[in-house]
Amino acid sequence: METDLKYILSCFGMYDPSFITKIYRSAWDIDDTYILKANDNKGQLEKSVFLNRLLLSEGVPVIEYIDAADDKPYVYFAGKYWCLMKKINGKCFDPFTGDLNHNGIVLGKAVAVLHKALKSIENKIDTCDTDFFSELLTWIAPELEKNNIFLNDGVMDSIVAFLSGDYKTLPRQLIHRDMHTGNLLYENGTFYYVDFDMSQRNVRIFDIVYLGCSQLVENYKDETRLKQWREIFMGVLQGYGELLPLSENERKAMPYLSVFIEILFTAFYLKTGQPEIAKSCTDMTNWLHENIASIIL
Repeated sequence: METDLKYILSCFGMYDPSFITKIYRSAWDIDDTYILKANDNKGQLEKSVFLNRLLLSEGVPVIEYIDAADDKPYVYFAGKYWCLMKKINGKCFDPFTGDLNHNGIVLGKAVAVLHKALKSIENKIDTCDTDFFSELLTWIAPELEKNNIFLNDGVMDSIVAFLSGDYKTLPRQLIHRDMHTGNLLYENGTFYYVDFDMSQRNVRIFDIVYLGCSQLVENYKDETRLKQWREIFMGVLQGYGELLPLSENERKAMPYLSVFIEILFTAFYLKTGQPEIAKSCTDMTNWLHENIASIIL
């Protein structure tokens, strides 16, 4: 395998690396300076590269892709598309350490800064314009039904009403779509944004709510951690709102979107053959339906 990796690196003009270390299933650290990654989807990779380069041109700190000798941002080898990126040495930001409200404000501002940049370039990139109501009808609800997943009374009715109504009136733009602290690398006071593979046009508050849910999933059953989470999330809303004011309708939509995100995860994990994780998502869906509005509104 290392011989193949060295050949791929040579196509990027990189010869005799000192070390190659596997860091993920399909990614390798090269000399603590570059990351080599294997991709299955050419179109998705090309979109991600193009989007990253547009953001770089706007001064946004994102990953920088290296072109191969043929001026393409990838090398096709062994049925995969290999890309080489400059390594970002930032760490995942832990909002539960230190001043919780301040941490939330910092995170909220980071999302708002990215949203401003994405808004400025969205007409330059061809990307999916997603309608969650359509996704609910075409694959999410059928997946739940096929696996005999039953949510508490009123959960699905409220989400159908939201997605077919108020959701369609909310401000939309190009968003990250996978906004969690693992994709916000922090170094010396700067956030670096990574992984734009799922970027799409959708309601802008999705990124905020998704970020909140990603921090809540491990903490909602612990009363102390739940209170800490609330302080962080209130900070996120404050920080975001200082740069991009949120409307009252957007704030009111957040509990519904929180519930929908967990329904989406439930269906995703069922579809990918992970029923135990799907069960956890179902439990959180029901909890959110009962509790989240009183916590964040």
